[in-house]
Amino acid sequence: MSNDRKPFIGQAAKAALITSVAVALMLPGGLASAAASTSDTTVQEAPAKAAQTNAETPDPAEAKVTQEQAVAKLKALFPVLKDATVSNTQLGSGNSYPMNPDQLVWNIQWEFRTGSTSYGFSSEVDAMTGDLISTYLYSPFVGQTDNFYPPKVSRAEALAKAKSFVSQAAPTLKSSDLQLDENITMNDSALFGPVQYSFYFNILVNGVPSSSDSVRVTVDGSGNVIQFSKSASGLKYPSAKPAVSQEEAEKKFKESFDVALYYTPVYKKNEVDSWVLSWRPQNEVLYPIDAQTGKRVDYEGSDVAAAPVVYEAVPAGKDVFQPVTSGKELTVDEAVKQVKKVATIPANRKLVWQTLGTNYQSSKQKVWSLAWSDTSEAGYAGMPQRTYAEVNATTGEVLQFQIDQYTYMAESSRQDTASAPAGSKKLSQAEAKQQALSLINRLYDQASSSLKLAEHGGTWSVLPNDKGFRFEFLRYFDGIPVSENTIMVTLDLYGKLQSYSNYGAANFSKITKQPAPAITKAEALQKYLSLYALKLQYSTTGGYFSTSSGGYTDPKVRLVYSPALVDTSKPYEALNAQTGNWFTIYDYNLSGQRPAAASAVDIKGHAAEQQLTELLKYGVITPDAEGKVGPDQVITVGDWLDYIAKASTPYYTQYSASAENKAVAGVSPDSAYFGAVNYAVSRSWLDRDAVVKPEESLTREQLAVLLASFLKYSKLAAFLNNDTTVSSFSDSAAITNKGAVALVVRLGLLQGENGKFNPQQQVTKAQAAAVIMKLVELQGKTDTAIGQQYM
Repeated sequence: MSNDRKPFIGQAAKAALITSVAVALMLPGGLASAAASTSDTTVQEAPAKAAQTNAETPDPAEAKVTQEQAVAKLKALFPVLKDATVSNTQLGSGNSYPMNPDQLVWNIQWEFRTGSTSYGFSSEVDAMTGDLISTYLYSPFVGQTDNFYPPKVSRAEALAKAKSFVSQAAPTLKSSDLQLDENITMNDSALFGPVQYSFYFNILVNGVPSSSDSVRVTVDGSGNVIQFSKSASGLKYPSAKPAVSQEEAEKKFKESFDVALYYTPVYKKNEVDSWVLSWRPQNEVLYPIDAQTGKRVDYEGSDVAAAPVVYEAVPAGKDVFQPVTSGKELTVDEAVKQVKKVATIPANRKLVWQTLGTNYQSSKQKVWSLAWSDTSEAGYAGMPQRTYAEVNATTGEVLQFQIDQYTYMAESSRQDTASAPAGSKKLSQAEAKQQALSLINRLYDQASSSLKLAEHGGTWSVLPNDKGFRFEFLRYFDGIPVSENTIMVTLDLYGKLQSYSNYGAANFSKITKQPAPAITKAEALQKYLSLYALKLQYSTTGGYFSTSSGGYTDPKVRLVYSPALVDTSKPYEALNAQTGNWFTIYDYNLSGQRPAAASAVDIKGHAAEQQLTELLKYGVITPDAEGKVGPDQVITVGDWLDYIAKASTPYYTQYSASAENKAVAGVSPDSAYFGAVNYAVSRSWLDRDAVVKPEESLTREQLAVLLASFLKYSKLAAFLNNDTTVSSFSDSAAITNKGAVALVVRLGLLQGENGKFNPQQQVTKAQAAAVIMKLVELQGKTDTAIGQQYM
């Protein structure tokens, strides 16, 4: 049997295959390994397969539920649809993934008009069972004024309503078949904006949870269901009776569990900030265990061989990559030339798209994204095949390459790559390995001193169905592997480059040699083992196209014992090899999972305890390492902008990077507050031409001005310059921005004290919390949505 292990796999494959998101994030390969690319095309759905299934138009006579019955059911489930009209209906196989070929679905398009504005959305109903498959209600049905904080229903009450709704929407499901997945705590809502609760249920098959069959329900703050989706793979499920007992699986898991040293990146504001020498699990130990065979199964669905992966040195080649040293950004023609040094673009494909952007993991690094397509009329019978590449615009290093970006298209038509190049011959596995070693020297800067080849043994490097070869390289520093830095190379049968993915973290300059670990491997093993419990469940692999595996993998369901984190609130942690403490790898939420509400030790009995508690609950503020928030600590202008940004978009830092890498509102990208300032400018809370000093302490008058701008009431504030609200203060002469002060006082956001406004008094964290909660309570009472872009 071939050794088909794949310990380091990209983000999209893990998202499709892993049974627990949290467990995947503990792997040294990590989800960030694929996130570095600006074009994630490694793993794709199978539209080509879907097209085959949908080749014939279904006969409505085959449906047991008529179109009219489906529409009537939707209107009964969602009363708000009474004023909407059906604009189109279509009978097909649905949009589930992996696709269920046996499912007949009514796809119903809705239209709702209000004045001259038209809104459209769709619903799906199973045409055989009558089960609702999906409906997502958007504006104007979501965001009504009565759904703001405080909500009319609690999360527990919303959960009860969600369960009741499922029984009505999908009567084929029994309540006993639903298992609330506590590992997937969806990000319900921001502090500013309509309150929403989202619930994710695994559907039990034969009494066992399935990773492919699920129900998601979203309930608004008034208790109305606004979103519903039900996935059903339609795949064949094996018996739920395991041949391997829980005790046997746990014994194997513990005895074979292993950890190793890695240099692990710590991300701040989407970029690598530092590197920590850490103990982390070896990837294969977190693979699920097949409950019938007792063997581990990798994310491609192959049995994991017992032999460990061997990492071999990369010999220096005669032809090695030479970085461009001109100090100037490459032109598009120069970038194309760099690609053609290492790869052959099919002759019938011309450069049709090029853009100069920034590297995902380094906003200071510019990257050319290039695409070549067949521009002939024949090439547009469907979506044209496309070759894609990314090139470092400073050094000329090729970061990504795919001969066929849309892999599923190449499956049915490979005329560009299937024929043998003139004068060439098919390579043996050994010859392909030498070609890969030669190519990696030409592709990767200082490959021989930085990389090692992962030798999996057997025929792992040989792609199935005579498609070619694949090779995996891992970066090392001082003899220790660097986490999140895997390089994949695939070749065709003749040694031509088919795909290259260098999803490495961009900033290696911050890696420094660290002392020998103070924590022993045995101590690290025990700490990690205490984190996991094995859960019996059905797991689905396959159902996707992958450049690294050479094509389409058929979906298959297995009964497995899957490692799951006991505490799912901290999925992004690794063990510091020096201190023995857990540290957080990411400063942002990668999975959409809201961490458990933090508590603070220094707010009990404080006048603003309730307001501070709410901000902690929504992640607007966080306690320090000692569990303190410092309620009476003076905050800065930047702190305030960070608070309102988090109250509006909890993970705003993921979307607030400046593509130009230039100062915004006078604030340099190097500033710790740049993200908050940039986000505030993008939402028009600040003027781009303003000069903001985010490190300065925030005064009450400054807060009043920022509040007027945040509420989009700056013009109204100017109108209130002579308002008696301000002139009544004994210190009104000291107030410069009288209109802004009058506005916030009239709105009840700030108040005077002993006849004074105290404009230069500094604002504390507790006072800021009180103002934010007053803003929250003001929602629905202003002409513009507070902190939001809709309405």
